[in-house]
Amino acid sequence: MDENNAAVLAALIGVFGALGGTFLGVWMQRRATMDQIAAQERAERRGQLRADRSASYAEVMDASERFIASLDDIVQARRGQAPSNGPTDQWAPIREESQAAMRMLRRAIWNVRVSGPEDMADLAKSIYDVNMKRFRLAFDDSLDFDEMNERLNARNTEFRQRRAEFVAGAQHILGNGGTTARQASAGARGGEPAIRPGSARDPL
Repeated sequence: MDENNAAVLAALIGVFGALGGTFLGVWMQRRATMDQIAAQERAERRGQLRADRSASYAEVMDASERFIASLDDIVQARRGQAPSNGPTDQWAPIREESQAAMRMLRRAIWNVRVSGPEDMADLAKSIYDVNMKRFRLAFDDSLDFDEMNERLNARNTEFRQRRAEFVAGAQHILGNGGTTARQASAGARGGEPAIRPGSARDPL
């Protein structure tokens, strides 16, 4: 190969090398940008999921507090009233408020089931179930006040346990509690945790 051809070949190699380096740099920059965009989208989805879960968990607690208020009202209304008197007109608005709170709680359970995880929806359903038992006791006009109050107190203890388990689970899922759901629910029950091992353990 003469010197002219060698010079041309060297020049071509230099040009293609420069072009290859440019294209590689562009490709790497584009890849880094796409990775950054994908990471940002994942972070936004996690943030939205966390916000949705937080809102649905708060709705469960709000509905429960609303029901507690109506329960307090019916207990006060029934205090000292003989069962033979039967329900009074005073009960009607309280019953409506209790039922409205239970409807709100049912909607909240559905929202929790959508946002997940499934075990949190199960815990919310356990709150609904014990509240329904409390509702039936509070408005059972065949019971005198003392009997109703005694049975209600037992259900109130059960409700507090279920609520503690739900709160512990929410704190664990949302990552804003130092105690895990398993530890807190075991403490509330004194035994088996409410959230099964290997589930409901995907803090954001």
